[in-house]
Amino acid sequence: MFSTYIAEQMELNETQQQFVYDVMLARVYNSNATIKAQNLTVQADKQAIYKSEYKKAQEKLAVEFGDKVARKMMTLSNEARKNADKK
Repeated sequence: MFSTYIAEQMELNETQQQFVYDVMLARVYNSNATIKAQNLTVQADKQAIYKSEYKKAQEKLAVEFGDKVARKMMTLSNEARKNADKK
């Protein structure tokens, strides 16, 4: 998962890694649950949900780690997703 990639790149301890894991898992779960609950099929509608959950995840990380580190984590999350898409 993306949290493992983030933890490796940023050398997080176990507690920090678990927090990042929980935030990233909630991001994916909440996005999927909202899309299914609202029966969204249009890509633009789905993108709005993804953007909203991205923002919420970044805010949670910022509370724990600060804005700069949170932005870095979200960048690494996107990087990990793009790398996974290439495989």
